[in-house]
Amino acid sequence: MVITIFLSLSLSLSLSLSLSLSIRLNILLGGMTPLYFHVVNVCLHCAVTCLLMHTCDRCVFDDPRLAFLTALLFAVHPIHTEAVSGIVGRADVLACMLFLLAFLSYVRSVGVCGSGSADSLPSTVSVWALGASLLLGTCAMLVKETGITVFGVCVLYDALVRSLTFHLSGLLRSRHLSGSKMKDLLRISVPFLKRACAVSLYVAVIMSFRLWLMGGSMPLFSEQDNPASFSPHLLTRFLTYCYLLAFNAWLLLSPAVLCYDWQVGSIPLVESLWDMRNVAALLLGVVMVALCLHCVMSLQRLENREVLLGVLFLVFPFIPASNLFFRVGFVVAERVLYMPSMGYCILVAHGLGRLCSVVGRWGTTALTVSTLLLLLLFSWKTVQQNDIWLSREALFRSGIQTLPHNAKVHYNYANFLKDRGRHQEAIHHYKTALRLYPRHASAMNNLGTLTRHPEDAEHYYRTALDTNPQHNRALFNLGNLLKWRSSQTSCRVVSLVYIVLFTYFSSHIF
Repeated sequence: MVITIFLSLSLSLSLSLSLSLSIRLNILLGGMTPLYFHVVNVCLHCAVTCLLMHTCDRCVFDDPRLAFLTALLFAVHPIHTEAVSGIVGRADVLACMLFLLAFLSYVRSVGVCGSGSADSLPSTVSVWALGASLLLGTCAMLVKETGITVFGVCVLYDALVRSLTFHLSGLLRSRHLSGSKMKDLLRISVPFLKRACAVSLYVAVIMSFRLWLMGGSMPLFSEQDNPASFSPHLLTRFLTYCYLLAFNAWLLLSPAVLCYDWQVGSIPLVESLWDMRNVAALLLGVVMVALCLHCVMSLQRLENREVLLGVLFLVFPFIPASNLFFRVGFVVAERVLYMPSMGYCILVAHGLGRLCSVVGRWGTTALTVSTLLLLLLFSWKTVQQNDIWLSREALFRSGIQTLPHNAKVHYNYANFLKDRGRHQEAIHHYKTALRLYPRHASAMNNLGTLTRHPEDAEHYYRTALDTNPQHNRALFNLGNLLKWRSSQTSCRVVSLVYIVLFTYFSSHIF
């Protein structure tokens, strides 16, 4: 165990640089041409799609057609546009690939279903596969924090599918158990408990290592990054977080409205129990409780592991982004739904398969046509979103068209206009951002740099510093302005002295 931890930490520390190394490799081979960056991202997305199909075929579905449908739905889902089209989104795609590889390695390390003896749960048939799973999971975590959730998925899959479903349930119904069932359960559970304890200990070690790399503290965010987490009212935070869960679920179900940034006014806080948005959160809670009850009933009947795997792949990768354990630096981020969307696709494919099994021939035909139409709509939306990501201007303009009440998108577009020398348009969007979010210190600072009158510029700089005293650019710009005004005052004094002396000597000499 100690050797595995040492090797994993040392190797994954170097492999954690794989994201930056892949980008550097892009630069070495193709320069700064965006095409080569996008080609790599698309290739990684194709690899993740193939791995998902293999995972579903091996561990989820008995029908390979459903595994293919899951992969096809995952490949064309519009929510993936940001992760695949954006260069920084490579972290999510790469972490998802390592996530699936770690899960497959863990499954390989556990005994084949039904191969164990009647008085023991499946044993660890390959220590090397288990070590590879730990290593790949660590690499996934170092690429993207959500990668660590693969260990929770592995342990629960081991407990609820491999061990409980195929061995424990049958053993509990057996008449050969001794009088003390608890002792028998502990005895037969030793192989699983060893794996679970090893994984838990390993996760504790790498989490401590990760925290040490971060200097022992979590990242700091501002109020505009995640307004709900800065609310002083517990009820507001709870209701908003619940609604955000429902909002993310809706993005997976109906990705009609997508935007590259959902901060600063995009989603107002839920501050009252009477807010109608609470209905969406309540509905999501009912659906999740129903899915969990269905999983429990399915385990008792030793069937339908598809729902359990779908829920695990949907819920666990999203936990780090849910504000449940720590504050995150965004309100909604479409790229973080890249991994949870695997669970969504599994559930959709399973639902379609069940419907096809209960409806008749014409019903199956109607479902097939509907599925094809859904895939075509998703493909069309994905192509449309890719056009938005073609240029910086198109991306920022789309944000204003989609979320005109979002101060951040106006600020980003104003920065673009400022860089292009279109100062009057930039001033308009800076002022719009400040109207939507008056405490936007960066917008105040940048507006001051475009103001022609020094008094107005000083006012904007000082207001920005009142909002954020640690704003470095505002401090720098205000210092330069005061220095310039001081030099102007000195020049005026010297000029006045020269004029007085010239007048004096002129009157006495002439």
